[in-house]
Order: sequence, then structure tokens, then C-alpha cells
Amino acid sequence: MAAKPIKVMANSADLLNALADNGPMSVVDIAEAISMPRPSVYRLLDALEHVELIGIREDGRAQLGTQILHLASASLQGIPEVSAARPAMARLNELTGQTVYLCAVRNQLVTCLDWVKGTKVTLLLLNPGGTLPPHAGATSRAIMAWDDHLRHSVMASAPLLAITPSTLTTAEQVEADAKTIRERGFSVSDQDVTIGVAALGVPLFDSHGALRGALSVAGLRDDVLPQQDEFVALLQEAAKETAAKL
Repeated sequence: MAAKPIKVMANSADLLNALADNGPMSVVDIAEAISMPRPSVYRLLDALEHVELIGIREDGRAQLGTQILHLASASLQGIPEVSAARPAMARLNELTGQTVYLCAVRNQLVTCLDWVKGTKVTLLLLNPGGTLPPHAGATSRAIMAWDDHLRHSVMASAPLLAITPSTLTTAEQVEADAKTIRERGFSVSDQDVTIGVAALGVPLFDSHGALRGALSVAGLRDDVLPQQDEFVALLQEAAKETAAKL
């Protein structure tokens, strides 16, 4: 008896995620994206519109509804890392002009919990709620360097997915990268997620020394890497300020 409601919930989640990833979509595009017959898409859209989780535009395309804003706000307020890090993240963004990320491990993937968008780059791969594999990106690799269990699990899965030619793909590369990050205290992502984009990341610990995630600044490679020393110092200061609140 429970199978049908669970399937409906799963389909609803797939539809909402498709809209989140792609923006407004037609019924045809939704049906293709979530592998669902068009009549079923119409019924699902009608139900989700009724509870304001989606809205229908004048051109007939569906988009996320206003109720999503309430749910997103409530979700963020319930994440202690977000409330602790937000003031420091806002200051980092103001001082660097780059996109600032707060990420943590969820279900063996590195999830973006929050961000403050930079002024120049708008095509970054990661956005709130999105995920990256632990072996790619500044926050991912900063976390993995101090999370032995996660790192060993990733290494056991090698060869790893190459997002770009610069992505780590072997167990040896992962272990060597983690050692370097621990020695210098920060990670450097140089086009291993998006060509032309670089990022710097530092681990985020709480006041008891437990690993809670990572902070990073990301932007165009030529804007980030020449400022490495300055940006890392600012990141470490932001991580220290956040840790005191956790």
C-alpha cells in the first residue's frame, strides 16, 4: 500500500529538482528529463501547483513556486553551520569579490549548504543544494584531506570520474593531494571542476576540533590564483571565526 505514495513523492522530488537545475520547463521537457509520460506530468504539476510548490507561467512552462522560498529559508535556519558562517562569508565576499562557498559531506558527496555569489563568474558548476564528488573542487578536497574514512572510500573507488583533464582520478593522486593539503592547511582547485575557474579551500572545524565542512572562494583562475596568499589568510580567519560559533 505504501509503494504508490512513495513513488509519487519520488516523482515529485525528481520534477522539483529538474526545475531547480534547469529553470522554467515545458511539459515535454519535464517528461523527457524525468522519464515520465506527459499525462502523468500534467497530473503531478496540477498537484504541486495546488500547494504552491510550482507555478505555471503565461507561456505554459512550469517553474518553482513561492512556497519553495519558505521551505528553503526554514531549511537553512536549521543548519548550524550556515548561521555560524554567514557573517564571515559575507565579509569574505566583500573583501575578495569572489563566490564564497560553505560545503559539508552528505551521503558521501560534498553538498553546497550556502554561498555568496561573486561579482564576475556566473557559470560555476556548484550552487546551493548541489553536490560534487569528494575528489573534485576546493571544498571537497579540503574536507577529504582530514576525513580519513571518506578519503579511503574514494580511493577504493578509483579510477575516479574525470570532470576535466585536471581532476584527480587515481588513488595515488588522492592520497598525495590530501597530504599536501594537510601540510599547507588549504586546498587549491585549478580547473578541476570548471575550465577557467579556480578555488581555494580551508577545512571548517567546530570549537571542539570536529570537522564540520569547508569554506572556499572561487572565481576566474586569473583572479584567484595570483591572490592565493591573501585569500587563504582571509579564509582561515573566516573559518576560525565560524568555528568559535559552532
